[in-house]
Amino acid sequence: MSTTPYNSVDVAKYIVAFWNKKQADINMTKLQKLLYIAYGTWLAVNNDFLFDEQPQAWPYGPVFPTTRNRLLDCDFDTINFDSITDDNLKNDNDVEVVISSIFNSHFGSWAANKLSAWSHMDGSPWAETTSKIGFKWGDRIDTESIKYFFKNEVLRSER
Repeated sequence: MSTTPYNSVDVAKYIVAFWNKKQADINMTKLQKLLYIAYGTWLAVNNDFLFDEQPQAWPYGPVFPTTRNRLLDCDFDTINFDSITDDNLKNDNDVEVVISSIFNSHFGSWAANKLSAWSHMDGSPWAETTSKIGFKWGDRIDTESIKYFFKNEVLRSER
């Protein structure tokens, strides 16, 4: 396992490559929510960041803008594990376990719109962020809120 967070674009490519290998549908919206789930799960389990970008609150839920902008015009069908530049990431068993567990959970089979609706539910970090006084689109979603939510709501319900 890497001692420093990975590059967010490489982790996003890892998720797309994993979904492609399983011949599962994925688009940008679904990728952003799966990336958020990986981010939150890793944070809750390891008390550390999986990658170097933090989510922002956008109208359709949590978004990682750098990743979105870098992959927006990509043909996801062409992304495979060879597309990832970081060999440490490609060989990190802990990352594989997290991504595999997400794929095999209910999140893996949900469509993008269901994942967006889930990210908006009452009590979610996105909902807390967007309800704050003075909120504006693009505000960062609080790390502690994400960690608490994933530790006490998401991971607890997965057991």
